Amino acid sequence: MKPQPLFYEERFLESWVGPIINDPLTAIVELVANCWDAYATEVSIEFPSTDHDCDFSIRDNGRGMLFEDFQYIWRALSYDRISHHGKFVDPPKDVQGLPRRVFGQNGKGRFAAFCFSDKYRITSAKHGKKFSCMVHRTPESPLLIAPPRKTECDVTEHGTEICCIGNKKNILVTEDQVREYLGGRFLADPSFKVIFNDLKISFNDLSDSSLSTHTITVDGYGECEIVHIDSKISSKTSRQHGIAWWVSNRAVGECKWRGSDYKNILDRRTSEAKRFTFIVKADFLNDANAVKEDWSWFKKDNSAWLSTYKTVQDKINEIISETEQSAREYKRQYVLEKAGQSINTLPPLSKDRVKLFVNDVVNECPNFGENEIFQLTTILTKLEKAKSRYGLLELLHHQDPKDYDALHQILSDWTIGMAKIVLDEIETRLRLISELKSKLDIKGVNEVKELQPLFEKGLWMFGPQFESIEFTSNKGMTTVIREIFSNKNDRGSRNRPDFVILDDSSIGFYARSSYDEEFNENGVEHVVIIDLKTTGLPIGSSEKGQVWKYVKELMIKGYITKSTAVDGFILGDTIEQGETEPRKEGDRVRIMPLLYDTILSRAEKRLLNLHSKVKEAPFLQEEQEELDDFSKPIKVKQEKLFTC
Repeated sequence: MKPQPLFYEERFLESWVGPIINDPLTAIVELVANCWDAYATEVSIEFPSTDHDCDFSIRDNGRGMLFEDFQYIWRALSYDRISHHGKFVDPPKDVQGLPRRVFGQNGKGRFAAFCFSDKYRITSAKHGKKFSCMVHRTPESPLLIAPPRKTECDVTEHGTEICCIGNKKNILVTEDQVREYLGGRFLADPSFKVIFNDLKISFNDLSDSSLSTHTITVDGYGECEIVHIDSKISSKTSRQHGIAWWVSNRAVGECKWRGSDYKNILDRRTSEAKRFTFIVKADFLNDANAVKEDWSWFKKDNSAWLSTYKTVQDKINEIISETEQSAREYKRQYVLEKAGQSINTLPPLSKDRVKLFVNDVVNECPNFGENEIFQLTTILTKLEKAKSRYGLLELLHHQDPKDYDALHQILSDWTIGMAKIVLDEIETRLRLISELKSKLDIKGVNEVKELQPLFEKGLWMFGPQFESIEFTSNKGMTTVIREIFSNKNDRGSRNRPDFVILDDSSIGFYARSSYDEEFNENGVEHVVIIDLKTTGLPIGSSEKGQVWKYVKELMIKGYITKSTAVDGFILGDTIEQGETEPRKEGDRVRIMPLLYDTILSRAEKRLLNLHSKVKEAPFLQEEQEELDDFSKPIKVKQEKLFTC
């Protein structure tokens, strides 16, 4: 049978790229971000509106593209700009400036122009060459590139222009909305100018609710101005948000939340960090010789800078606190009102503790939403009710007053609770080992249904480096796994996509993600491959080679990089003579054959070491009876005393 090519339903593009081609505001931000990534210093946008009849277009003076570059980038779905060119882009030869941190990383921005029309003309110039061609979409194809209509040589300009052609779509946003949306994201760098329908985007485009200006005095040096921009809607990341420093109308360093900033001000992961931008204008720092020669940052030992930095941080903290006060008050009232019926059934002291808890969470955890805080409050209310039951009241009633301090110390140390946590972990691991032992004694045990789920929960058996709850199935890797085993038994990838079934074994894939300095997931740090062989099949070099084949497939697909650690474990009941040593590929890949008996023996030793430490603890020796009672279900007595 002749292989059939893939085809696309009409809704494919909408579901894949999301709001980029449905929401004009998102589309424009994506297109302007592309200009930023090309190190443009000026972007001109023609936007159709009731007062401006035109086709949508966007033009920049960035680095531009050669036609060969364009063909590759536009045809590569999910093009990874950072892996090809790095996180920074250098300016064009005729532009002075520091390397610029880029936005793009998902390769979807090229579809943004389809928000305004189903076809557009792209023109780009670089290194003296210029091309122009048409790009369009059809219900069957998400993107089609026509041959270049025009090419030129010996041109002097550089940059890219996208012009939408005919078939205009209804745009349900106003010109003012677009200007404010762009202003909230692209005003932090004075060297980056956005011209929208012939007028430059400026602070005047921001509403009073989105913009505030504060003047402060740095003792001994002068005044500086802090412009606070609240874009109201959180971006996907904190890029182009944070603190920007301007000296003599020139940016110093990048606009971002720096280590010493977000530690005291905002965590980059919070919604506020993805909304707020602070522009600090401090011209006197130039006269104080506080700026480095390349304008990359300030001189860390300059006294003017040290005084200014601290004063500005204190003021920004104050601004954020005032800005968020009303939002915090709304959140606090919402939670207390929603949980009020349960809270009102508590004794006065418990009620105060719950209200104090709500206040603390609202103030200290701004990224928690109303529903999350309500859920935590409900749990705490139930705990308060449990501590107020008859058993505790009777215990307190029979205590001598002089023993109250001692009782307080015991309860503060949570001795019983700590012991229960250890007992729970021991019980869970003992149950796991017991289940594995019993099932491995069964001939013909179904390794997929019976063994694979147990090993998924027992990665700790392979060593202390796998003591992590972060190992999980990787969605991107799942797709590759399905491709690798496409000609094998399809049941595995359908029932449990994180492992597959072969004729003589099952293979589990587990991954732990890695994160960049801005806490965004940027790849895979560690991959674990567990190959469970059926009984009676000796493990040898061919089995090691099979696992290495899987690793290479994942490398080719880009899910395993040079920085990814890979541990492969092949488990069976026999190993061929001379094949007990692991196979190593470079410094990061190790493929180890193991007997089922060996891994169980290791697990028992690790568990027994933990158990012996617990048994030696004085608390367990002195309060064994209490621990036994604690591990049993608690009988609730005199329930009627607590009904109203």
